[in-house]
Amino acid sequence: MADSSASSSAPQGSPRQGTLARPVPSWRTYAILLGATWRSMRVHRMNLVLTFLGSAALQGTQLAFIGVLLNAFGTIAGWDVAEVAFLYGLRLTAHGVCTINFGQHRASALAVRNGDWDRYLLRPAPPLMQLLTRFFNPGTLGDLVLGAAILLAAASRVDITWSAWSVVYVTLAAIGGGLVEAGLQIGVSGLDFRMGPTTRVKDTIDRVLTDFGAYPMTIFGTVGTWLLTFLLPLAFMAYLPATVVLGHTEGLVVPLWLAQLSPLAGPVILVAGVAVFRYLSRWYASPGH
Repeated sequence: MADSSASSSAPQGSPRQGTLARPVPSWRTYAILLGATWRSMRVHRMNLVLTFLGSAALQGTQLAFIGVLLNAFGTIAGWDVAEVAFLYGLRLTAHGVCTINFGQHRASALAVRNGDWDRYLLRPAPPLMQLLTRFFNPGTLGDLVLGAAILLAAASRVDITWSAWSVVYVTLAAIGGGLVEAGLQIGVSGLDFRMGPTTRVKDTIDRVLTDFGAYPMTIFGTVGTWLLTFLLPLAFMAYLPATVVLGHTEGLVVPLWLAQLSPLAGPVILVAGVAVFRYLSRWYASPGH
């Protein structure tokens, strides 16, 4: 009884003892939300398969076009068929990494216009995380699977000796390239809070990344290469790490050490893009006001 009285007389502001509640780590929250969207997509399995195949076919048309060019000219800027296929596979794999994990950045304008952001602000999970996990596009799997298949096939045909380090480097390059694209698009998405819908801008960026990222940068000249390296960091997504792996560093417009460290650009640009998005989201105005 004495112990019970002592417990009941404890001041009301004292911390609770023995509570089972623990803060959920961000990575765990993200995994739960992404898993829920994935399970919702599996309900319509035929749609899942058709969207997957459609995305793979769409990307395959560009690869076929590159094959026609190489068949006509033999090489592109000194890169042979296997090397260009390696570059294309690396770029497409990086794109798949981006779209699977961060592809819902495209819905930012819709979330702002329809007031979905209000609901995101009321929930315990970070609003941006909720935006990025609101839906799962099965077509993104087509990008990743096709990209990885092309990359592996080309890697077996390029004239280099593979080692454990080079395999790890290419893996990091694919992940880093995906993070570069994600950071760039997420940062642009933040403009939806200040300037209105930026869907057209994001579509243009995506088109440039897709069309130009499949070729060696040197075909665009020195000025074009500079613009696609520093104004729009396309070169960091696949071209720079590919030049390091394949030994095509003679045409670089950046120091060799920067090309070698190019996979690290991904986390840096992603963090910067998220910071820009969060800063601009302060100007959110609910459509109900």
